[in-house]
Parts: sequence; structure tokens; C-alpha cells
Amino acid sequence: MEKQLSPQALKKLLQSTDVASLSDTQLQQLFTSEDGIKEYIPDGICQIDPRTGDRIVFNSSRARRPHDNQPVDWQPAGGSSERNCVICEGNTTGVVDVAELSQGFTFINKNLFPILYPEPASKQGTSPEAGGRFPSSQCMPAYGYHFLQWTSSLHEVDWHNMPHSDRVVVMKRLAALEKKLISDSRNSTKSEKQALDNNVSTGYVSIIKNFGRLVGGSLAHGHQQIAISNVVPRRVLDHERFEMEHGELFSAYMQRGNPPTLLLRDYGPAALLVPYFMRRPYDMFLLIKDASKRYLYELDESEIAAAAGGWRDAIRAILAVMPRIGKESAYNVITNSGPGTGLYFEFLPYTQETGGFEHLGLYLCQGNPEDSARQLRGMIQTYEAD
Repeated sequence: MEKQLSPQALKKLLQSTDVASLSDTQLQQLFTSEDGIKEYIPDGICQIDPRTGDRIVFNSSRARRPHDNQPVDWQPAGGSSERNCVICEGNTTGVVDVAELSQGFTFINKNLFPILYPEPASKQGTSPEAGGRFPSSQCMPAYGYHFLQWTSSLHEVDWHNMPHSDRVVVMKRLAALEKKLISDSRNSTKSEKQALDNNVSTGYVSIIKNFGRLVGGSLAHGHQQIAISNVVPRRVLDHERFEMEHGELFSAYMQRGNPPTLLLRDYGPAALLVPYFMRRPYDMFLLIKDASKRYLYELDESEIAAAAGGWRDAIRAILAVMPRIGKESAYNVITNSGPGTGLYFEFLPYTQETGGFEHLGLYLCQGNPEDSARQLRGMIQTYEAD
């Protein structure tokens, strides 16, 4: 029998069927009342690398996750052979959103091992100012929410092998959570910019996907991670700087400036392509053509459908190409959204390790964009277009 989270197990975890129906206060109470999370509360502070502006958020307790620091013969994540799936068994946190799929359901819960917590460190009794830890003029509190969206209750089902209608539902629920978090944060979350510059309050949403143990995918059951924080990701600042220097949004620039030969598939409202500055073989971008759209929840039905189709094609191609080149399947998906950018996604397969030159900011790519585009296009064109 296929592994899955049963409706009966879901019922025991269910705290809300629609995250949009929860008030900000209710959402915070669901986090702070979850006993399991209390064992893994993050340090609650952020430091900034003065050389690059990189943000470093600390959570020492994540090193104590049961699936981390295992012996070398421990079964790796990222495949279907994981011995026991805690998600399928229902050994997880309360569920705050659920939607039916053609088979099973997609659902959102609170991350048991969050990188962010809704209360500032001072309320947790771990204030760096009070304790004198990590002294720095740039040390600041870090707080927010950290959720997981499980693509399907069926263990083997994810973006690459689920029906198009189901992918659209998953994308819509992801957008609903994003909208909820941004709406609440505009009213109640104190942002990094406000803390430093007394600017308008806002929260910063990060949406990612890690698949495979080599890139941080600690559980094989397919999922996305969604976080909102008072800390602004450096990429947001990079996009703002790009717009200021070039007079256009980065996604608009890519649509105009990326060579047509690197286009993989046109979905109408979106386009999948290999960037001309590809850092690693088979990197891909999925651009929403309307660069005025900054968030998932701003997309219309056709744009949601195009994004869902692009996710399917890109991930399916990655899972096909990596075994061919002798690599363990592993990839990241990054959602670029918010101020200073049109909405776009990056698909980053772990096709090449990081060396010393890369740490200096000099990337040596063992491939070239034209060859990667040709191979990827050949595979993607065999997939039925949605």
C-alpha cells in the first residue's frame, strides 16, 4: 500500500482548514502553544556579514533534529526508500490549511524545527542584548513564522508527477498563505528596515523548496517551505539596487536581455529559460511575464496555471538529467518576490559542488548555457504542455 497521511490522521492534527480564516493573534497562539516547537525555538538573532550584506539567522537547536547528524549508513532523504515517514504517520505539528486533490490532499502545517519564531528573542529570555552574546552593532532580533506545505498527502506524489489541476490547487494554497502572512505583517510585524531606518512596516516572505539531502532536503515527503520575517533577505536588496541602477525590474530585464536561444518553453503568461549567466549546469528561471506582479497571490488564473506548469517541467527535467550525469537527485527552488522585482522562480539542481573560487565570488561552471538549454529543451518538449 502506498504511504500517505490518512484522513483519520489528518483529523487529529487539523486546527484550521483555511489559513486565511485565522486572525494574526490566533496564528501566533497556534505556534506558541505547540509544545513540540518549544523544544526547537531558534536563537532569535540575526547578524549581517559586513562584506556582502548576507543575513545569518541562528538556530542552534536545529542541529538536534532527529534526522540530522545520522551515521553514514543512514537511509538518505530525497527518494522513496525512506524507512519511515513521520508525515505519513502523522507525527507532526497541527495543520492550519488543507485542500482536496484528485487523490489525497495538500496541507500546510507549522515547521517543528523553525528558523523563526513569532516572538522576539527578548520574550523568549534569550535576548542577545541582555545576555551579552554575539556583540555587534549590527546584531538584531529575528522573528517571524516558518511553515511547511506538503505537496500531497501521498508520499510519492510531488510537482513532477501530479495532475495539472492538482498542481494548480497546490499553487493557489501557497499563494493564500503568502497573502495571509503579508496582510498580517503590514499591520503588526516590525520590519528590519523600520528597526534600522524607521521606514514603513512590512514583513518579508521567503518561499523555497529543498529536495535531496545534499541541498537541505531532510525529509523525502515532497514539500515547500514558507517563512516570513522581520529580516529582509539580501536578494530583496539586490533586486532593489538593480532597479535603481538599471531603471527596470530584473525580471523585465531578463525577458528583454536573455538570448532567445536559451528559451525552454513559453507558457503564454510565463517563460522557462536558462539564464545567460548560468552558475551551474542546468540552472533554470521561470519568469512571470507581467513584471508588475510581485507576489504569488497577485497572479490570475492563467498565470497560476503557467507557473504550475513551469514547476512541473523544470523539476521533471532536473530529476531526469541528474542520474544521466551520475549525480544524486537534489535541487532547490527559490521564489523571488516582493519589493524591487517582478515575480520569478529559480530552479537550481545540485550538479556541481562549491569550491574555494566560488567562496571568493568567482563561479566556475562545468557547462555552458547553450548546451544546457539544448538538452533541457529536448526533454521538456517531450512533456505534454498543460
